[in-house]
Amino acid sequence: MRLTCALSTLAILATILFTLLLLIAGALQLRVPTGYVVVDCAPPPPSDAAAAAFLDSLLPLLAALPAAAAPTGFASLQSSGGAFTRGVCLGGSALKECLACLAAAAKNLTGCGASRRAGVWRGEGCFMGYADGNASSPHEDVFRDVVSFGEDVFPAVISFDDGKPPSNPKCFDTRALVALAQSLAGRGAANSSGARVVTDAAALSSNATGKTTVTLRAQCARDRAAAADCARCLGGSAREVRACGWGLDGEHERVADVLGYNCFLRIETSVPTGWPMPVAKYMKDPVLITLCAGMLLALVAAVIACVRGRKKRGTGNA
Repeated sequence: MRLTCALSTLAILATILFTLLLLIAGALQLRVPTGYVVVDCAPPPPSDAAAAAFLDSLLPLLAALPAAAAPTGFASLQSSGGAFTRGVCLGGSALKECLACLAAAAKNLTGCGASRRAGVWRGEGCFMGYADGNASSPHEDVFRDVVSFGEDVFPAVISFDDGKPPSNPKCFDTRALVALAQSLAGRGAANSSGARVVTDAAALSSNATGKTTVTLRAQCARDRAAAADCARCLGGSAREVRACGWGLDGEHERVADVLGYNCFLRIETSVPTGWPMPVAKYMKDPVLITLCAGMLLALVAAVIACVRGRKKRGTGNA
């Protein structure tokens, strides 16, 4: 009987632990990773007799650019051999962080070989590029790459297939998103600290539910800082972001970094954590209901067995 009572105690503890985990799960906000390296190397010319000379003039610029750009977050250097380099740190990064990011970016670019134009973007928050001319090429003007991350802030619910269609993907209104991104050009996107705007998802979506905050951060290269050019670049970046699948329901976080040679755009969604938490969602799930019912029955059976065992011992002793 002592074993039975011990088992009943364990069942009680397991039930309490399960309940606590369910209740605090909403307060455990998963962080969104942003570590990535994207390198774009333009194809080298088919015949380039001056490739070695260009590389000789480029390598010293790549080595010098991090220290030149770190104090203000931007620098543009050129050599007598016709090489141009640009370095940008995003959002007012600290000098040490900017320097480390650009130093790593310079190493990434050395792998582009005989390419006359290349760029690298790092998730720590910097961009570095080089070219054989100061003007942007058509490829650089249209180049975009989208790096996306996402996490469920509240734990996913495992449920049986009820035959119902999937829930609404909670889409952004692309026109509203583009307009908001373009507005950052007039809010200091070409400054060293970049520009930032925070709004509610309902302002950018007709079917958002729950409480989701949307934050846009933007940075335009300061040597391409004309407001119209900056707005055009940011608008083009916003159009590259997929409109749907953001989970604008108060339970998901997403990040999309849109990388370009002349501008950077980050779109991030976040949700409040803590109390109140969406426990009701889990209470409606059939699998969870079954688990809870099973644990409750096991607990009741264990307690009854323990009580009967004590009564028998008491009768025997009498």
